[in-house]
Amino acid sequence: MKRRYFRNFVFYPFAVLTGLITALWVATPFVVEHYLIAYFHQQGEDASIGKLSVDFFPPKVDLKNITINNKTQDTLTLKRAVFEVEILPLLTKTVHISEAKIEGLNLLVAQQENNWIVAGIDTAQYLAKNTENEPKADDTEQEDVSPTRSPWKIKLPTFTVTDSQVNLSRQQDLAKPVESDTFRLSSLSIKGLSGHELNWKGNIVLSALVNQASLSINSDFDYTPEQANADISIKNLHLPIESFHHFLPSPFDEVKGQFNLAGKFQLRQKQVNGAPVFTVNNLDLETQVDSLDLYLNETDHLETQSTSLTLTQSNIEYVSANQLSITGAIALQSEQSRITQAGQLIQFGQLSVKAPLDIKRDVLDGEPTLTLNNLNLEAQVEALDLNLNETDSLATQSTSLKLTQSNIKFVSANLLSVIGTLELQSKQSHFTQANQVIQYGQLNLNTPLDIKRDALGLTAKSATTQIDMTDVSVALNSLAVENETTHIGLSNLAVTMDPQETLTASLTAEIQSNKLSVRQAGNTANYDVFNLSNTLSVRKEGDTITAKNTQLDININGLKATQIDGKQLSLGAATLTAEQLNVKQENQQPPLLEGVNLNFSSQLLDSLLSNEKRAASWKSADFNNLSFTQQDQKFDVSFAQLNVADLLLSQALSDEKNKQLPPLSHIGSIKINSVEANQDGASINTIATDSVNVNLIIDKQKRLENLVFIKADQQKTPQSSLESSNTPREKDVEDTVNMQDPAFKAPYYVILEAYDTTGTSSINVQDNSISPTLLRSLEIETLSLRKLNTKNKDQATVLALRARNGKYAILQSDITIWPLADKLTMKSELIIKEAELPPYSSYIANILGYQIDSGQLDLDLKLNSENGVLDGNSHILLREFDLGGRKESNSVIKAGAIPLNIAVSILKDSKNNIDLDIPLSGDIDNPEFGWQDFLLLPVRKALFTASSSYLMQTFVPYANVISIAQFAGDQLLKIRVEPLLFEAKESNLNASQDVFIKQLIALMKDKKDSQLKACGVASYLDLGFDNPPVSIDDAAKDVAKNLAQDRAHYLKDHLVKEGISSSRIYLCSPEIDLSKSSKPRVELNF
Repeated sequence: MKRRYFRNFVFYPFAVLTGLITALWVATPFVVEHYLIAYFHQQGEDASIGKLSVDFFPPKVDLKNITINNKTQDTLTLKRAVFEVEILPLLTKTVHISEAKIEGLNLLVAQQENNWIVAGIDTAQYLAKNTENEPKADDTEQEDVSPTRSPWKIKLPTFTVTDSQVNLSRQQDLAKPVESDTFRLSSLSIKGLSGHELNWKGNIVLSALVNQASLSINSDFDYTPEQANADISIKNLHLPIESFHHFLPSPFDEVKGQFNLAGKFQLRQKQVNGAPVFTVNNLDLETQVDSLDLYLNETDHLETQSTSLTLTQSNIEYVSANQLSITGAIALQSEQSRITQAGQLIQFGQLSVKAPLDIKRDVLDGEPTLTLNNLNLEAQVEALDLNLNETDSLATQSTSLKLTQSNIKFVSANLLSVIGTLELQSKQSHFTQANQVIQYGQLNLNTPLDIKRDALGLTAKSATTQIDMTDVSVALNSLAVENETTHIGLSNLAVTMDPQETLTASLTAEIQSNKLSVRQAGNTANYDVFNLSNTLSVRKEGDTITAKNTQLDININGLKATQIDGKQLSLGAATLTAEQLNVKQENQQPPLLEGVNLNFSSQLLDSLLSNEKRAASWKSADFNNLSFTQQDQKFDVSFAQLNVADLLLSQALSDEKNKQLPPLSHIGSIKINSVEANQDGASINTIATDSVNVNLIIDKQKRLENLVFIKADQQKTPQSSLESSNTPREKDVEDTVNMQDPAFKAPYYVILEAYDTTGTSSINVQDNSISPTLLRSLEIETLSLRKLNTKNKDQATVLALRARNGKYAILQSDITIWPLADKLTMKSELIIKEAELPPYSSYIANILGYQIDSGQLDLDLKLNSENGVLDGNSHILLREFDLGGRKESNSVIKAGAIPLNIAVSILKDSKNNIDLDIPLSGDIDNPEFGWQDFLLLPVRKALFTASSSYLMQTFVPYANVISIAQFAGDQLLKIRVEPLLFEAKESNLNASQDVFIKQLIALMKDKKDSQLKACGVASYLDLGFDNPPVSIDDAAKDVAKNLAQDRAHYLKDHLVKEGISSSRIYLCSPEIDLSKSSKPRVELNF
């Protein structure tokens, strides 16, 4: 019974089941193959399956050598595919795929317009069916009342796809050519994949080619809706951009180049307060673009030979746009790059940027905040060339920039902070703008940064800033500057600005510059060394600007300047120091300048008007303890002492014969002590000069040859006349007084306590305008001045002079004068001893008309003035004083003023001296008063008075021939030679003329050097007229002239017969005198 039951209920059912399963196992491959082939036949394709194996225990499908063909090409080929599923895990709702592998899959996918054709099958047919089966919009949705079920799980220990390829062709517009792409999957490996619903984890390894692009990715991932983790490694991403042109929009579809990417990172995502937070850890990324050539449009172009960007050890946390943090390091390298935009060009040979990253963006106090911590940026560019337009460009051989230990915090434009150190190095840089060029060999900048802006304002600090420049060249429109080296050091720099825009700045500066030259419009200037150091503070508050400069120290060496007109200036060295130098300006008023304790020193100054003319030079000059204030026209200045050594003024370096002339003035030293001055006047304690030498070189045109400040043709020849060209009149004086401005301001006053000249001083004169040339030297032994005060009218000034001319001539003068008295008030005495007069003969000959043959002068002049009234006495002693004839004639007698040398001899005493004592008096308020007349006319009058009686007696024997008259204030004698009268129509001599003729013969015999000129004159009486006619005819003229000529001839013949040489008698052309008082005569003149 038991066997029967077993056989019926166990054995036979199991046998049947086994048979069925075996039948299914045997038939399934054939059935599947049949239906697959039939399906593809329906799609118009041929299908072949090399082998199809299906196992049930465990379930496994193994396909080999599948080929789908559409009569023209294979649309799908598969070398092998294996899938195996374990049975027992299914009981726990787990699909465990123990084996999954695809090998040698080749798939053809095509897109035509909006239809996709996969392996020759048009998917549009299935999309249409799905659309028909979709429920209508107004269908009532059924409520899902199914009970909650546990989800199915999937486990895939390993899945590989190898040696597979997808060929994609796209033709969205049938009028355009087909675009083809190839996706080659060298290998795809998925390991440890498991999950359910949205929870998954596993490992993916991918190696593929897309067209010519290669990609390798390795990733471990673990994803849940609450968090996600992924470790991703990208290796050897190589992308030739040309192979993706058809995927890129215009204008990027024309780009050329290659893109490479490699890197690894860990991606984390989690939910915080319902918002996703993304974290990227251990990011190492290397990107590189080679041979990039990109045209954005006709004017914008980018190309680079090689550019790489590297991120290392980076971490990124992203919460939102306002909450972000980045740490790590970034490096950028670019070679042979060129960027063009709208006519602007930038290109460089190499660019390098390196920087650690510590960037944080967060929300603090309701404000988004960006923070960069521990920033160490290194950037370098080689062979940079930037062209902004046709005229503006920048080029540099090498430039590097470093930011070290920097921290930057940015909230808004009104809330930021920057701390760090900036280093800049640039070599061989060149800037051009509109034909203006700036270039330098090297620039180094090093400065710490501490900048802060908050609600209290802006502050900027820098402990030490160093700037070094070499080979600087600046070429502007009309200015060129060249500088060999410059060093600028700034320390304790501090700048603050409060919300009311009150600006305060302070710094300590040190500048060192070597070999600088400046050229502008033909003018040049250069120096060898320039040094400056100072402490400066500036404050701007509203309309008030204040600048305070303390501890100023300026030094310059080797300064030279040349103007286009030939003027030159050179300075060996100069130093200026100042305890304080301040500027203050309020409400657009003129600035107030203030200086305290300024000290200046200089050496070797030389100022030239041209290569042939020196204006001034000195060996050294300095002043000390100078203080001043100045605002607009008002100023106040004082200093302790001014010293000038070896001062030279006005020197002609060469004349026409290339001979160097002595300077107009040379002063060994000048010392000025205790000076106080303002806009109204100056007060000086003492002035001392040592070894003052003045050289007056006068040329033949009476011009100073060594006066170089005025051109020779601009110097006026001095007038020799003693008389004023314009005699003042009383009315002129009255008009001047009446027209005086009632608001007249007193002139600039001068107060000088003492002036002294020491050492060997002299005045040297060389006058080439006279013959022989005058060479004289006045050696000054003493020259002093005391108590000069043009402010106090009661203060007397005392002037003392002691000088010597040669070995024996002495000049001594003492003057006491009240400069500010209403009218001239003074006491003076002048003493001259043993002054030789012949050297000055030419001056007297030019002025008075006499030559000095010999003579020596002693003068004792005492002259006082009380309120403009002069009173004094001049005692003159002339030793061996002899005057020659007039300069223009050798005649003893000549019509006009009689020469005084004829009478001077009568004034001499037994020692051959002339001793004159001349009183002096006058009133300078008299409009006809003149100093030349006041001093010289008394001398002339004394000589004339003493000699006039002698002259009268001398010519008494010849009274019929010579008449003498006094005129011009009894200071001149007028000599007149009377004419020889004739009867009308007569030419022969007669008895009535005997007395006249005898005296004429005696005079000529007595004065043997005299010469006589005889001119015959005919009167209207000779022509028979009783009254002068209006005119006469030519015949009458001839008769009259012949008659006049005969009269002169008869007179000459008679004088010759009496023993007078014919060579002493001259006849002139006959004349006709038709005046009413005319008489027949012969005019005589000596």
